[in-house]
Amino acid sequence: MNPLCLRVDVCTFRGLRDGVPGVLEVLRLAKARATFYVTFGPDASGLALLKLLNPKFALKMLRTKAASTYGWATAFYGTLLPSPLVGAGLPDTLKRIRDEGHEIGVHGWDHRRWQDKLAKYDPATLREEFSKMIDAYRSILGAAPASFAAPAWLLSRDLFDLEQQAGFAFASDTRGPAPFLPVFDGKEGSLPQLPVTLATLDECLGRMTPEEFVEESLRVAAKQPDYACFTAHAESEGLAYQTVLASFLGKLDRPTCPLGEAPRDGLPRRAITLGRVPGRPYDVCVQAS
Repeated sequence: MNPLCLRVDVCTFRGLRDGVPGVLEVLRLAKARATFYVTFGPDASGLALLKLLNPKFALKMLRTKAASTYGWATAFYGTLLPSPLVGAGLPDTLKRIRDEGHEIGVHGWDHRRWQDKLAKYDPATLREEFSKMIDAYRSILGAAPASFAAPAWLLSRDLFDLEQQAGFAFASDTRGPAPFLPVFDGKEGSLPQLPVTLATLDECLGRMTPEEFVEESLRVAAKQPDYACFTAHAESEGLAYQTVLASFLGKLDRPTCPLGEAPRDGLPRRAITLGRVPGRPYDVCVQAS
């Protein structure tokens, strides 16, 4: 059985400042290493309030107790409060992640706007922000990023082209069962995709307890001996649900590794399509069967 790949998404200022230290402590105690995907630009999470008119999104916010998870300041960033820079604004935390032996990948510049408006994003603006993301990473950590994960598992053709050209070693933009070489919007890419295979906590809260989520994640992971990838979020598993990550790692009967250590040889070519993942109020990029 191969090691389970562990990924931690850091999408907000509070997640990086307050949640990452909790995640790092859990990983230290479990002797586990992970790939942290960090947003580097402004935290405009307050714009999500405009989506509360969507009943599915509003129900998800209530189901996951988003206000307590993300904090009230986060709920107004980009609207009533200015948007603080996430990765670019907290360089010491990024260096701590690296110095404690973990990988760091890039997770977009403006997570909220890329997530909500990517399909209609101005190509020149996207290209400029993509470059700012990489430049910020390089200036803080002294090297180019090795991997990219699209915010909210959403790609556009422009974003797909940018990541193919950026010199990354791999990407993790999709949900699916196994690593593959992508075809997106009719274009073949050379950058291996390492998808997330397991449900995330926010997708399951409300229909199962945190304890049930741990047991279900362990059960599904056991059926994925060759490749499995679990994603935690610093905003939740680093704060209110820190015990969930600790319990999952404590009960896991296989080693863990960062995504960069997953096998990437002899991969099949598969299309990336949009599809629905249970618990998500919108379609995401999935690996075609």
